[in-house]
Amino acid sequence: MRSSVLLLLVSLAGVLGGAALIGVWALGLAIIFDSLAVGVYALLRDTPAAPSVRAVQSSVASVLERARAAS
Repeated sequence: MRSSVLLLLVSLAGVLGGAALIGVWALGLAIIFDSLAVGVYALLRDTPAAPSVRAVQSSVASVLERARAAS
């Protein structure tokens, strides 16, 4: 499992445990907060990756050579 996911789960458990020690109303607020945090994490994690610059660094000669080899 990735360390960032593990740290997120441990953090969520800590927030819920601490809120349970305070009271039921705090536990409800913590569940709302945790749901929002996981939602934001999921949205930020699904962003598309930036295009790689290395894929564009080919000369015209290498492009033509690959085209000749493919045909």
